[in-house]
Amino acid sequence: MNLTGRLRNIAVLIIIVFSATACMETPKEQKSATVEELGQMNRDFAKALVAKDAAAAASVYDENASLLPPNEAIITGRENIQAYWQGLIDAGLVDAKVKTIDAKSDGDLGYEIGTFELKIQLEDGTIIIDKGKYTEILERNEDGYWISLYGMWSANEPMPAE
Repeated sequence: MNLTGRLRNIAVLIIIVFSATACMETPKEQKSATVEELGQMNRDFAKALVAKDAAAAASVYDENASLLPPNEAIITGRENIQAYWQGLIDAGLVDAKVKTIDAKSDGDLGYEIGTFELKIQLEDGTIIIDKGKYTEILERNEDGYWISLYGMWSANEPMPAE
């Protein structure tokens, strides 16, 4: 093969390499999620509780998520989280509201802090209102939805004296 043929082959090889490189998908830079997007997880959660659907309430958590409830042991795993929320539903939950105060993300990780109000109706008809605040550590899943990895909350009122 003469010099011209070799140069032509090298040029073709260079074109192929650059073409292949250009066709490769470069990772897209993740834009920060809005407060609205990050707060959707808890709005979906509250809606599921009011609908008395513990499975839907648990679906907003990662399979290996953990709840850190006040004055209780850590609850880990979606199945255990579902059982926990079913307990609240069975205790007489009649309403649940959440309000995002702040939320931010960096890539696929984020957080949300907010306030909640739960209304529970006791067997005698008495309504208990529990107000407090929460923090969620969130992750964007493969479907693009923000789900909870860790959730922690506490009531605004002090623990009743025994």
